[in-house]
Amino acid sequence: MLMKEKNQDIICIWIFPVLSLLLTVGIIWSNPQSFCEGSAGRLYMQNAIQGKIGYGCAGYYGNPINFSGLEPGDLILGSYPDCAYGEYSHAGLYLGNGKVLEGFVDLGVNIQDIEHYRQYQKICLLHIKADKKIKNQAVESAQKYEGALFYPLAFKPGDRIFNCTKIMWLAYMQQGIDLAPDAKLWISPDDFKRSPYASVIGEGEI
Repeated sequence: MLMKEKNQDIICIWIFPVLSLLLTVGIIWSNPQSFCEGSAGRLYMQNAIQGKIGYGCAGYYGNPINFSGLEPGDLILGSYPDCAYGEYSHAGLYLGNGKVLEGFVDLGVNIQDIEHYRQYQKICLLHIKADKKIKNQAVESAQKYEGALFYPLAFKPGDRIFNCTKIMWLAYMQQGIDLAPDAKLWISPDDFKRSPYASVIGEGEI
């Protein structure tokens, strides 16, 4: 009986890593362009090898950046040191009145106060180059997803699960604007910074 329980424990310990590995191989095999040179997938893998995994060194950095100049529909990017996604690891959609729509693993898609961005070591404010009417429509569209599930690997297709970047990308796509035209499988915050529809209006680093 003891041997049987031990074997079950071994299976439980290994089953998740094996399934994760098989899933990763399947994703790469089906979407090789998403892991080519310069892609977010390749960057994440390279950073992971160097020990840079996930959000990076989270904490409270007290970033003193000035948020003035943001309009409803603009984006805010945040980053901790050693994040795996590239220069930035998180994105939010500014709603106006000091509120931001974003997504977290524990909270799902939710609305937060803009001041919480001061915890990031590095912040970037992006102005979206679109008519104010379109930006307001994107804000209205994005807010419909409040309470939706968060999943880190929320790929571009579908509208049931989200990561922090897919919310605003989909909201703008519904207005005919692709904020991340070069992103193949999923969208990184850095894709927004490189977007032809975005311009940096503020950047601060501690």
